Amino acid sequence: MWDTVIIGAGIAGLTASIYLARAGQKVLLLEKGAHPGGRAASTELADAQVNLGAHALNRSALPILRDIGVIPDGMAPKPPGSLVFDGENSRGMNVSLLRLLLGALLNSREKYQLLGFYWSLNRADVSSLNKVSLQEYLDKIVPSLRAQRIVLALVRLSTYCDAPDLISAGAVINQLKQSRVLYVNGGWQSLINQLTTRAQQAGVSVRSGVSVQEVHGAKPRIEIKLKDESRLISRNIISTAGPKSTLAFLNPALTTTEEVIYRQLVPVYAACLDLVVTGMPNPKTTFVLGADAPWYYSNHSATASLSIHSERNVVHVMKYLPATGHSDPKRDEYELTGFLDCIQSGWRKHVVRKRLLPRMLVTHAVPTAATGGLQGRPGPRVKGRPGIYVAGDWVGSEGMLVHASLASAREAARMILADTDI
Repeated sequence: MWDTVIIGAGIAGLTASIYLARAGQKVLLLEKGAHPGGRAASTELADAQVNLGAHALNRSALPILRDIGVIPDGMAPKPPGSLVFDGENSRGMNVSLLRLLLGALLNSREKYQLLGFYWSLNRADVSSLNKVSLQEYLDKIVPSLRAQRIVLALVRLSTYCDAPDLISAGAVINQLKQSRVLYVNGGWQSLINQLTTRAQQAGVSVRSGVSVQEVHGAKPRIEIKLKDESRLISRNIISTAGPKSTLAFLNPALTTTEEVIYRQLVPVYAACLDLVVTGMPNPKTTFVLGADAPWYYSNHSATASLSIHSERNVVHVMKYLPATGHSDPKRDEYELTGFLDCIQSGWRKHVVRKRLLPRMLVTHAVPTAATGGLQGRPGPRVKGRPGIYVAGDWVGSEGMLVHASLASAREAARMILADTDI
């Protein structure tokens, strides 16, 4: 009999396990992959640690990491140096931010709107904007289309989401207020290594290569059936799998009314081109965003140490995919390489290793205006099923991306411990 079994040994699962084990619980962590980490794990390519797409650690997540003994080693990247305009045909005009603010590309009205938007960030009533879409908010605050595109480029950078008609303006403003990030030395694998060590030191049992087929019952006796037909018994369960995977585990299924909050979540994806290179044709160009197209370029090695070879750099190029509708992988790859041709002509000669992730899951849920922003996400406690909890980037009312994963994991652990105390 386990006190708590946690499904998924990514950042959320490892974090929850540490809090529970340190409180004296007998905790088992199940991971379907060969090693802990999930989407936060890095891959060694050409003697470099390469994350699954571009990862940045938001500083708002640091207090929780430090609370469980994880100290990230990294530095803050410089702000984007330039924006690419008129990129619909995979070519464009690369404009420095200094030229953008001081030159003639924007008229005085557009510059005033941009300054007004950022001036309003710390003064906006976020609670009144949770059910207002970002697009609706921008149409009032930044009516100029060109100025809007500049704001949206920076919003995509902060949220990884290209869905202004869906995403809550309140959630976006809250994220922009906490937009300072770190690039982590050694890749995010260094975070996973620290989390795994802290979990094992706390007494957590970790089993890799294990897939869950079914979760049956409720507290105080929950049965977990694995795909190899073996069974486990626990008082509590935390699922850090995605919402649809979690629903598929549960037997009996939740009622239609209870399922709605999970079914309505909209995931976010990105097309990612990960490169290990020996320098680049324009080495001073380290961070560029698309303004007219949802593109991202960053040389993470300009900030973080990611390879044992000083001459090798890890470069991430991304296209933020639409949250709804179809995206053509071949077209996306064509756009990414065309974007690189625009800002780093001749880049192909420098490539040591290349990896394309045509549809990488970024987060399981856009905090939509229709559901009330961050407040509309499911809570850690699964209604109608005592002893069953969820955690991840789609759970709870605090933060986005990894911050949401950490905060919901901590909250799920607190709820379990509070129920145990009763």
